[in-house]
Amino acid sequence: MEAAVRMEAAVLRGFLTETERSEWKQSFFNTTDGGPLLQRVFEGDFEAVLLSVPVLEMLSGDPEQDESIESYLQRRVLTYLSTSEEETKRDREMAMLALAVSCLSLFVQSNWTGPPFVLHVSDFLPSALLDKHKEVGAVTSVLLSSLLLDGECVYSLLSNPLLLLMARVLLVTCAEKMDSLQVRH
Repeated sequence: MEAAVRMEAAVLRGFLTETERSEWKQSFFNTTDGGPLLQRVFEGDFEAVLLSVPVLEMLSGDPEQDESIESYLQRRVLTYLSTSEEETKRDREMAMLALAVSCLSLFVQSNWTGPPFVLHVSDFLPSALLDKHKEVGAVTSVLLSSLLLDGECVYSLLSNPLLLLMARVLLVTCAEKMDSLQVRH
């Protein structure tokens, strides 16, 4: 089984076997972005993944004229994934898998299991994107409407909808661009 597929299976399982831990400690976890972020996922430090330099750099950039938050996220992820070097591309795909898992885990923690996770959207998205939503609760309303599916509204008291939107962008919208991951199949 290819190493990336084995790593993805371990992420979905939620833990590393002793063999995987010793095998990947010397090779895979030493990559630039993906390895360290996945290591944090296995440690359960999802907030560290979200606040990591690769993730914050990936999310930084100027929005285009009248761009929605969802379109902005999709464009930033696709820009981050676009590289001609195969090793770098695989590493970045693993980083995005770590981000998706972290977003989902923190979303579940915020809305079901606790303790509450405090997320400030302004820490992740540029002010130029958020400035047009200055009214209290406007950004949350926009995020909730982005999560609308088949005409069904999302629960209005949902905490941290940005986390769910980011996970959807990563695992659904941008999945076809992540060639080494089985999540796209």
